[in-house]
Amino acid sequence: MSTAIRSRARGTVIRVPDSNPGLLFIGSEQKAFTLEQIWRSPTAPSANMVVDVDLDGAGNITAITAVDAQQLTKERLSQFSGVAQEQGKQVAEIARQGVGALAARMGKVALIATVSAWIAWFFLPAGGINLGFLGSKSLTFWELLAIDLSNPMNMASGGSHGLFALIGLVAIAAPFAVPFLKHPQAKYLNAMLLAYLVLTPLKMWWDFNQAFGKAAGTAEGVFKEMADVISIGVGMYVLVIAGLVLTAQALKNRVSV
Repeated sequence: MSTAIRSRARGTVIRVPDSNPGLLFIGSEQKAFTLEQIWRSPTAPSANMVVDVDLDGAGNITAITAVDAQQLTKERLSQFSGVAQEQGKQVAEIARQGVGALAARMGKVALIATVSAWIAWFFLPAGGINLGFLGSKSLTFWELLAIDLSNPMNMASGGSHGLFALIGLVAIAAPFAVPFLKHPQAKYLNAMLLAYLVLTPLKMWWDFNQAFGKAAGTAEGVFKEMADVISIGVGMYVLVIAGLVLTAQALKNRVSV
């Protein structure tokens, strides 16, 4: 019988040989083995040890070598990296198809404007607020909506969001819903963001007037006091531009049914 090596396989020791032969798992197959003239590593075998197994043409074991732990780690990392890359490609393709389908329904301009509005809403500094002796803070638009102008201590702690802020979330989410609504007037939901941005300073003026109106006196005095407390940041400009673009889309485009 030829003992030439036919192949090399990766196996796992499941029983160490003693007075009885040991056992290996190679794929889904169990094979008995002994140490004499077969074991090629300086370290003794142990349960769950990963090994390379040389097989002859008849499938008999001719040599067993323990796999170096560092080599095994590298192989597993390589396999994991390959799987991750493949999964990443699939996820990216699904995302690309999803974005492409959404852009086809919304229009690229509306999609870019809406995504820009979301980024500006939550991540870009929309303004700064002067807290007097408490110092000043740069806030996103979402954080500004949580500010209670009548309560400086609430302002310092970050405030809390109420109904008006939740309506704002509806305003920036509305453009995503427009392509899926069949009502002929649904396109005007694109204008919600700009309408909300117009209402926001009026709401802030009302809150400020309630808190400091008597001290500020006239409406002009109230606006002056507000200007001293609140400054405008880049996020606000991005939101206004996005609102104008979406409103233009509402006046220009018809919703496909």
